[in-house]
Amino acid sequence: MTRKVRKDDFPVSQVRRYLEPGPIVLVSSQWQGRTNIMTLGWHTILEFSPSLVGLMISGGNHSFDMIKSSGECVINLPTTALTDTVVGIGNTSGAEINKFAEFGLTAGPRCRGAADR
Repeated sequence: MTRKVRKDDFPVSQVRRYLEPGPIVLVSSQWQGRTNIMTLGWHTILEFSPSLVGLMISGGNHSFDMIKSSGECVINLPTTALTDTVVGIGNTSGAEINKFAEFGLTAGPRCRGAADR
């Protein structure tokens, strides 16, 4: 028996929350003594071995030039205990404030991946 499926229009302005590929992450960067951290939802796994993660960062974003210049960033996976911090980071610009200081975060040395060893 064929079951008729009902389709409804869905507002395009709200569809993003259903299509984003994974959990919200925090991406930290460092270049020439400056640090920044940003909230990011547009990321995906591109390759499993060796691991390759794709991030979509707008060229107008403060972190973009830092990451492009340094050639590296750190992907941080926040827990739900940091929800308010993640929202705050996403609603501010590192060009205007030091987000690590503003949100009580500590920038540690980057971890070395298998490709660096």
